[in-house]
Amino acid sequence: MTARSETVAQLLGALSTVDGLRPAPPLLRSTVTRNTDALAFDIDAEVVRIRLVATALPLPPLLANAGEVVAKTLAGTPFAAARIELVVTDVDSAAFRRPEQP
Repeated sequence: MTARSETVAQLLGALSTVDGLRPAPPLLRSTVTRNTDALAFDIDAEVVRIRLVATALPLPPLLANAGEVVAKTLAGTPFAAARIELVVTDVDSAAFRRPEQP
């Protein structure tokens, strides 16, 4: 495994703990057997860009939480000094549903 693929795997695990956001991999026309969520990440020494779908609102606290999780996960990796960019590419319709009143 490369440093990039290990970091992506760690980031996928870390981001799974953030409720309200999920990776936004590109749509693929063919059947792919690998983890397509990893395609939502662009990682190099200068920037770590993660495309996300919001499944809850409001966005600012979700993105702040995700940014902290990503920064902690990158600590100690070759990408620790990279700028973090969280890009919301879509908002799931579930984010607009109001919770049911008791």
